[in-house]
Amino acid sequence: MATLNPLLDAVPSSQLAPAQLTPTQQTVPPNLMLAVLRRWPWLVLGIAAGLVFGLMYHMQRAPVYQSTAQLMVLKNRPEIVTSSAGDARVQLVEDYVAGQVILLQSERILKIAAEKRLDEQKPFEIPPPAGVSDRVNFLQQHFKVLREKEPGAASPSNVLQLTFRGPNPTDATKYLRAIINAYRDELSGFYEEASKDRAAALMAEINRLRAAENRDRIKREALYRELYGTKDPVTGVVTAKGISQEDLSSIRNRITANRTAQTTLTLKEIEVDRQLKDIKEAGNDRGARIALMLRYDLPSSRGWFFNPEPKDLDGNLELLKFKRRELSNRLGPGHPEMQALESQIRTLEEEQQRRGGPAGDELDRYQQRLMNDKSAIANQLKILDEQIAVDEKKALEMGAIQYQIDMLDKALLDYTAQIRATEREKEQVSGTSTAGGYKVQEVTTPTAGVQVAPVLLQSLLLGCVLGLLLGGGLALRAELADRSFRSPEDIRRHLGLPVLGHVPLIRTNEPAEVTPSAPLDPVLVVYLRPHSSEAEAVRGIRTQVLFNTQNKDHQVIQVTSPNPADGKSTFAANLAVALAGSDKRVLLVDCDFRKPRVHRIFALPHPEMGLASVVADQADLGAAVQSCEIENLSILPCGPRPANPAELLTSLKFQEILTELRSSYDIVILDTPPVLAVSDPAAVAPRADGVILVFRMTKDARPACERSRDDLLAVGGKLLGVVVNASTERDMGYGYGYGYRYRYDYQYSDSYADPAGSADGAQKM
Repeated sequence: MATLNPLLDAVPSSQLAPAQLTPTQQTVPPNLMLAVLRRWPWLVLGIAAGLVFGLMYHMQRAPVYQSTAQLMVLKNRPEIVTSSAGDARVQLVEDYVAGQVILLQSERILKIAAEKRLDEQKPFEIPPPAGVSDRVNFLQQHFKVLREKEPGAASPSNVLQLTFRGPNPTDATKYLRAIINAYRDELSGFYEEASKDRAAALMAEINRLRAAENRDRIKREALYRELYGTKDPVTGVVTAKGISQEDLSSIRNRITANRTAQTTLTLKEIEVDRQLKDIKEAGNDRGARIALMLRYDLPSSRGWFFNPEPKDLDGNLELLKFKRRELSNRLGPGHPEMQALESQIRTLEEEQQRRGGPAGDELDRYQQRLMNDKSAIANQLKILDEQIAVDEKKALEMGAIQYQIDMLDKALLDYTAQIRATEREKEQVSGTSTAGGYKVQEVTTPTAGVQVAPVLLQSLLLGCVLGLLLGGGLALRAELADRSFRSPEDIRRHLGLPVLGHVPLIRTNEPAEVTPSAPLDPVLVVYLRPHSSEAEAVRGIRTQVLFNTQNKDHQVIQVTSPNPADGKSTFAANLAVALAGSDKRVLLVDCDFRKPRVHRIFALPHPEMGLASVVADQADLGAAVQSCEIENLSILPCGPRPANPAELLTSLKFQEILTELRSSYDIVILDTPPVLAVSDPAAVAPRADGVILVFRMTKDARPACERSRDDLLAVGGKLLGVVVNASTERDMGYGYGYGYRYRYDYQYSDSYADPAGSADGAQKM
């Protein structure tokens, strides 16, 4: 991304109206890493000091020597891993080596070495401690055991690496030899004792598991009897009843089947109710009844009664009466068969009367049959409900007990597996308890002591890190204590305002390019030396002001500064001249009622009337405005200094004067006092269309600018940006200034010659 040129490029619109944001929103937190890097001399100093410290630390440390040995630990067991050809070549490697690592570093082994084996290694260059406990502590501090890994594999091997570090190379070897001898002495007896203890612990675990298994088995049998009762093993007769002799799964299946039947009957009952409702709605209307009969596919004649359904009372009664008519002619009324038939007819007639009399037609008969079906369905549902309730109660009681039985069965299986595994381990321990324990082979004997500390590179790296931290802390402290600005980005970050320009220090001793008619102040470089770099910088700011205020209500521009001597009056005068040179009608108003300077810059005689007189209604505005030799530029001086400047600037009259000036001039420049010196700028800021803050690069520039910005924003001022004024080579290159440089080497020339063709031209470009 291209860097913004504050003199030639337009300021982004997001930076043109910072007054819409609060100061907290305008600023962003600084990058502490970059801030520290900017103070790189502190880092260099810290690293240098750290390296010196590391070297001194290295020279003062006592040398440390290390002796190393490798042991292979083998277990005396008959198990051998053989190859496919049956060769017994590879010793079985188990994780028993992890226990040997712990054993080697245990206090027991070190105590044996301290009591017995150290004296065998005498003489020592540096005698070991006298007491046994002191010797053990000394050995614990300097002796280490590591487990080697197999080449090309991540799994550890059965090779142990032993190291001992001491102050003397010969003594380190002797200490390591004493520890290895103590380990050999103790290894066999320690293993046998550990095997016996392990076997006893395994036997106790087996007894505990068997007792728990027996307890759970008894509990399971009691629950089983409670669930299914007790049967005679010979006759199979139930001697004690349980909850049920039936299996729980059978009961649950029956519940499911009954619920399915219940659902089917319920749906059938709903269908019967619907048909009965249809018959009832048909009533006595013959057409409706015939249509309903056709929908139900019922016959319209009574021939179907000769083959009635078993539950059809009316059909059966008609059939019996038909039989009676046939038999009466043939058998006579006193025949036994006729009497039986009469008895059946009377029974059916009584039932018919109980139901309300004979049916009128086939639909009535169908209705009667539906009612019989509904009654039967209701009875069946009642029976199913009772059966389901009984089965569910039984299943609930049995389910809780069955769950306990299942859990006990699972626990019994676990106990069986644990007992078998523990018995196998006990057999292995018992089988190897007298097999000789472990065998130790020295892969490498204890080497002569080699110096391993101190390492010069480590000491220097440690010192470098400490020095870097020290230098970084000092750099950060210097950065946090710095109250100046270091770059335009630094200004934008802290103030949240765009940098409109950077005006170099005005050189008043340079000869003027224009001969004025009046003795103008040499600081008016835009008019007196228009080709100078100072004038070009002001014109660059003018370009930005004009560009950023196009089609906007920015006619009245206030120029102020945080502190006195920041050059705000000089900048205001030069900006007014630059604006007048762009064919704008410009009025420069001296609002500094305490130290007015505009009239001296333009060599005007001490005015007898000015802005103060107009605001106090002692003079007319047109009479107070003065012209000067610069085209399009008018001056409204301060006039006689009033006793109450703040009251005049806050008065309604001053506001009316600004309104009148807006209609008479294109741009009005207000030169106001410093913000931190008096309250006058704060009174003018809300009446101006924009405020330009001018400041010099000093060590306390940042807090002064931040406070000035906050004061102007607090009264509603619309800050357009800041101008860095009177910058010297020191400010622009090093010190507490920017470290940032504007170049104005492209100078005006009176000829068309190529500047590259001469030495002077090359220097200017």
